[in-house]
Amino acid sequence: MLELKLTSPLEKFLPCHRIEDVQGFSPYPVFSGEAFAVHAVFCDTDASLKTVLKAEITCDSGEIRVYRLDSVPVRLPCYPDSCDSGYMTKEAGVYPDILTEISRDTLLFAPSMQLAMLRIEVAGATAGEHKLTVTLRPKAGENAAEITKELTFSVIEEVLPPRRTAVMQWLHADCIALYYNVPALSDEHFELLGRWIRTAVENGINCLYTPVFTPPLDTEVGGERLTVQLACVRRDGGKWSFSFEKLDRWCDMALELGVEYFEISHLFTQWGARHAPKIISTVDGVEKKVFGWETDASDGEYIGFLRQFLTEFLNHMKSRGLDRRCIFHISDEPNDEQEASYRHAADSVRDILEGYTVADALSDVKYYTSGACKNPIAGTDHAAEFLPYIPEGLWVYYCCSQSVGVSNRFISMPLWRVRIIGLQMWKARCTGFLHWGYNFYYSQYSRYMINPYICTDGDYFAPAGDAFSVYPGKNGDAVPSIRLRTFYEALCDIRVLEAAEAKFGRAAVEEILGEDLTFDHWPQSAEYIHEVRRRIANLYKKHPM
Repeated sequence: MLELKLTSPLEKFLPCHRIEDVQGFSPYPVFSGEAFAVHAVFCDTDASLKTVLKAEITCDSGEIRVYRLDSVPVRLPCYPDSCDSGYMTKEAGVYPDILTEISRDTLLFAPSMQLAMLRIEVAGATAGEHKLTVTLRPKAGENAAEITKELTFSVIEEVLPPRRTAVMQWLHADCIALYYNVPALSDEHFELLGRWIRTAVENGINCLYTPVFTPPLDTEVGGERLTVQLACVRRDGGKWSFSFEKLDRWCDMALELGVEYFEISHLFTQWGARHAPKIISTVDGVEKKVFGWETDASDGEYIGFLRQFLTEFLNHMKSRGLDRRCIFHISDEPNDEQEASYRHAADSVRDILEGYTVADALSDVKYYTSGACKNPIAGTDHAAEFLPYIPEGLWVYYCCSQSVGVSNRFISMPLWRVRIIGLQMWKARCTGFLHWGYNFYYSQYSRYMINPYICTDGDYFAPAGDAFSVYPGKNGDAVPSIRLRTFYEALCDIRVLEAAEAKFGRAAVEEILGEDLTFDHWPQSAEYIHEVRRRIANLYKKHPM
């Protein structure tokens, strides 16, 4: 028998779950301009291999998009010695993650005794109540009856306000070139980059990691990643000169697609700022590497080069009106023993970058209190240490290290754990968020490429899904994960709370969230998030526009 249930967009299920495990869903009202989402879970409870069917989905308002939630293998769901009880399971297996958009004609399989899922989104529905109807219709000849479920949702008149949060998730340009086997920064590469940037912007990422120089990130000491340097560097007769044609093409494309800010690639190597990034230059007519692992961060020639480059780079971006849209990085994730090398690197360009945003991911508050980094991006598990000093405007991040007690986006985590970050960031008055892996398809230290469809952990590098939120599509598009889409909904939560704060005051919204909400403590269920959104909507019902 074919069975179907409609459930919360914050719920996902392993194939081994049973249809009885799926709970019903009482939708919360969404804002105008915010998509309504629901998950359809189905299976065939008979012992046949599968039932072939089509989905017919209708709504009396808005545009419908339907995604099949496909699964991927997960060998490393979590760190065995660094995890908590807030995972779906800690066992290796097959987990749902890929959002594959389907059309009306797409055939679906209802597997026997296993769960399958669809994600349904309705965008642009008018204010008021609407009925969504989901029908699963078996293909002719199948021994199953069609099944229909209905659900009513509402849209309030309040319009979702513009986003104010800076959202960074690093696009790794080299991974796209290598996966699709196209020359770096060729026309083919730029065409692909545009598709991937479009998906990023559609999912709330408004800051674009920009490889002015090849990023010195997650690279083995002495190793190299594919050159994706946008700045053209020349040295003739001992004098440096720069041109920015490729950078301009990058910026023009990004602006057209809706990017708001440009994150300039790190000026020194990761984990302590001890070396220069790889920099390629034409020297007296011959292209060669002029700086890299062999260059100490304190090398006078490199510092002189860097200061001249930054001066000319800023003048160029000023001429385009883009200099204030730049975010600069010194070195990623310096630890508590690397402050001296980090400070020396930051001080070498501090006067040139005075007045600009220079921000880095780090977890030791002394980098801020000592003045080494004026704009720290705090790990969410260390945010409480920074908030007394930065009670408003703190930026936060998470990566593989934030695996216990805080939100993250590992494939093995329930979706409500992904989404809670939005409420947490509003409560802490945060204005920026960083994640390192939009599409990192390497093993640890970038030693070799992996196939993200079959190796979701970077070859036992990090919990599955930490290194990427999108998959490389056959047609060159970035295929989103359910985790990326859920994180976008968290960003919408921030905008909803900001709108309610502006209309009803902060105290009214904080009362709805409750005192128990911090980065490392929150009510761990989807229903808590649903109830927050229902109560926000009720404020508007009590005080109509």
